[in-house]
This record gives sequence, structure tokens and C-alpha cells, in this order.
Amino acid sequence: MKSMVASSYSEKLERLDRCARLQKVDRVPIAAATLYFPAKYSGITYEDMYYDQNKYKEASTKFAKDFNWDAACMLRSFESVTLGLALAGTDPETAVNTAAASVLGGGFAHDILKDNYSSQPGREVLPNVESQFKIKSPVMSVDEYDEFIDDPFGFLNNKVIPRVYGALSKPGSSESAAALIKFGMKLGSALGDLQTFTQEMKTANCPPWYMALNPNPLDALGAFLRDFDQVIYDIRRVPDKVHKICEALAPVLLAVGKATGEISYQLTGSRRVFCPVWYNSFLSEKQFREFHWPYLKYICEELIKADFTPLLSLQGSYDHLLDTLLELPAGKAIAWFDRTDPIKAKQVIGDHMCIAGGISPALLIGGTADEVDTRVKELLDEMKTASGFIFTLPFNAIGPAKVENVAAMTDAVHKYGIYR
Repeated sequence: MKSMVASSYSEKLERLDRCARLQKVDRVPIAAATLYFPAKYSGITYEDMYYDQNKYKEASTKFAKDFNWDAACMLRSFESVTLGLALAGTDPETAVNTAAASVLGGGFAHDILKDNYSSQPGREVLPNVESQFKIKSPVMSVDEYDEFIDDPFGFLNNKVIPRVYGALSKPGSSESAAALIKFGMKLGSALGDLQTFTQEMKTANCPPWYMALNPNPLDALGAFLRDFDQVIYDIRRVPDKVHKICEALAPVLLAVGKATGEISYQLTGSRRVFCPVWYNSFLSEKQFREFHWPYLKYICEELIKADFTPLLSLQGSYDHLLDTLLELPAGKAIAWFDRTDPIKAKQVIGDHMCIAGGISPALLIGGTADEVDTRVKELLDEMKTASGFIFTLPFNAIGPAKVENVAAMTDAVHKYGIYR
């Protein structure tokens, strides 16, 4: 990149942390989650990026060195999260490692467990088609809420796990035992691969945008158990039961966030914890404030008390809910917007919370380098007056972007993002 400003790993970490704390920095940092653009840039398939650990590491480090962002995340999918949650009541350490296995370790969990959630490149979809994560059919019926509420871990282990994972569909069978043994054997090497990968990223001076993960109750209920549309019906049909399940899940999911947060801190020095938020675009404002926000707020406040920084990935539109973010402690979290205009968000939370946002991925895919440069300048001219701003992009949104446009964007952030 023509205008790159050299920074060490520790300097980049500090720059991001100072932004989160609403403190002055030398320039606007750039950070994003992008698994598939590094694959394109390195000339490998999405299947290679997802399944081949050596090619994944090489593509990630090449991208990190050549683009020199302040942070990048090349994490993968979420199919082992449910199995991890099922183990949380028995063995928390194994539960966390299991839940993080697919996020940190690539495609082995999908191939071994045969989950009901994901379609992966080179498997269910073509080698250069991005991963798709969507529950194929509900694995818990509306009639089973009470059973789940009465014994969450028992229900997860006895009912949900056999329905989610094809390889575990017959508990006690030789097939199920073999799958768990294979998964366990691979899990150990995957954790070793993670340590190697983390060291490679440090050498490339590239901190993670995030490594830790903290799901929230309502999204977990929709993404892993009932499906999103079914939960919307459930909020009307059995609202008290939805509340009870969210109350039961919140501390369990918080434990996952804290545990993965500590792993992230020990390995990378980063205290950011990824908190994906999906239902904000599906619920009415009243429903969001009643069924979603209280549990999300609880998780964020508890993470903050534990000295972690919630990285709220507010996917879809959050325009009508911006004032909820004022309920969190000032300078303690990051609001990462997907479709909400950062300039509009600045008007509401610009003095209270660090904002992460950027330009439309469509411009990087179909525009020109000059158009990218102009749009980045326009955005930074406005956003540099916010108390804290990180330039980023929507989650995994630039796989097919033009290389010259991503380079132009990077140059423009360094060129126009200097604080004088």
C-alpha cells in the first residue's frame, strides 16, 4: 500500500484500545472480519481457506503483511457451538474448547459431526461459494420449551445434540462414539494450530479484530434451536417461556464469552469479545427492548466488569435502537454497524461509544479506485469528529471485492485518517 504507516503489533493493539476508551489516537485504525478476500488475494479457493490449515495460514499472513491493517479476523464457522453448550454443565473447559473448535479450527467439525446448520465450500456448495450458516429445520419444538427450561443441559444432550449432528444421531452407537473420538483427537491439534496461527499473526503485526465469542440468548435460540421465524412466532405464542429460556441461557453464554475472552487475551493481548446481534432487524422496537436488549445488556455489562470490551456486531439496521447503546457504560464497548450509517450513529452515540463502520462493500466490488478514495474521504471527514472511530466493513462482506479497490480503501484510510 502506498501510504501505509508502519506500526508494531503492540502499537496497533493500543490504538484500537484507545479508540474503544474514547481517547485520542494518531490516526483512524482500520480493522475488519474477512475470511474470503484473503483467499481471493492469495489465489486459493474458499474451500482451501476453510479446510487447509497451511493454505489458510499462508493466505492470512500474506494478506496481513501486504495490507497492514490494525486488526483482521479470519475466523470461520459456528457449527460446534451447540455441542459446546451441551457440555457446559459438566466440563466448562472442554465445553469452551468444543464451542470454539469450528470458529477457530476450520472445517473438521463440520465433516466429522455432520451438523444440521452449515453448508461449506467444497462440500454442500461449490469450492468458491462462501459458507452458509442457517438451521435447516428446528431442532426444538414449541412444545418442548418446558422440558428445556426444567433441565437445560439434559435437554441439550439428550434431545438437541442427536438432532443437530448426523454423526451423533444414535447416542451410544459405535458411529456416535467413533465421531466423538475423531472430533476429540482433531480438537487437540486444532488448538495447537491456533497457537501457531496466532504467533504468525503477531509476526505479521496483525492483532485479531476479535477472537473471543459471546452469543446472546435470543439469537442463540433462533440460530441453533428454533430458527429465526419460529422465535418471532414464539414471542407472541409463549412469551413467558421465551423469557425463561433467555434467563437460563444468559449466564451460560456469558461464561463462554469470558472464557474465550481470556483465551484471546492470553494468546493475542486483545480483550475484545465478539457479540453478534441479529434479531434487531427482525423484531419490532417494542419486542427488541423486551426480549432481546435486557439479556444483551446484561452480558455486555458483565463482560465490562470482567475488563473485556464487547464488540457489538449490530447486523442489519440498528437506526431505531441507537439510544439503547447509551445505557451501557461510556467508553467501554464498540458499536460495529452493518447497515446503519456511522454518521447518523455519531449524532446519537458519538460522544458515548466507539463507532466502527465504513463504506458499502458494493463499492469495493463494483466501483472504481477513485470512487472508493472519494467515499472514504467523505466518511472520514465526518467521523473524525466522533470521540472514537474505527474504520471497518460489514462482517465477511468483501469476498469478491476488487483487489485494487481494497488497496485504494486502505490507502485512503491512512491518508485521510490522520488526526492533526
